[in-house]
Amino acid sequence: MNGCLKGVLRLGCLAIVMVAALVAWWFREPLLHTAARWFGPHSTKLPPVADTAVGAPTPKALSSSQSKVERLKTPAGPDSVVLSPNEIAAMVGSGIDWSVRKSFDSLRVELLEGRVALYCRLDTRLIPPDALGPLAGMLNPMEPLRIAGPLAIERPGIARFKVEELALRGFPFPEPLVKQLARRMAGADSTGAVPLRVSPAFTDVAIHPTGVVLYRGKRRKP
Repeated sequence: MNGCLKGVLRLGCLAIVMVAALVAWWFREPLLHTAARWFGPHSTKLPPVADTAVGAPTPKALSSSQSKVERLKTPAGPDSVVLSPNEIAAMVGSGIDWSVRKSFDSLRVELLEGRVALYCRLDTRLIPPDALGPLAGMLNPMEPLRIAGPLAIERPGIARFKVEELALRGFPFPEPLVKQLARRMAGADSTGAVPLRVSPAFTDVAIHPTGVVLYRGKRRKP
């Protein structure tokens, strides 16, 4: 009886192994692709700064953006101003809380239609290991991070960048994990939004690939 039972167990184990092998073979391409992304050689290159769409924060761009915003405060000033990709990158970089900003090296901001994408080299050494969970043991000291989503003014002086997409080392995470990882890596709140300090001189924004329009008052929606 025991011999029969052992034989059945061996056959069951063999069947499980064979099924697992068949599944692995059937899905070999996506499995190998995912493994290569995580464990194979990878680049930490960021998108190049271009005349349009992608910008990087610089002292000159920060000074220029602040000058434009100051024009909104004057009674005879314009109803809106346009910030270039470099200027919006400088504004975003200076508006992120330093406890988060210090882990973002080589920040880049890409302007999309109605959304922005932030790229950086994430310094994983500045993030508590328990915050990264099982990912901690698989990460290098500097890893390429991309987060993307809409940017809106919550109230005068505070904007919210809602993280709807998150990719680490080029691997996009599924939606259920994005909020959780955004809190751990970018200081997002429970809704997945990262708070940004901005000037109270503007109360609305419109994002386009060629620039970001800051409005003194609420704009009329079509």
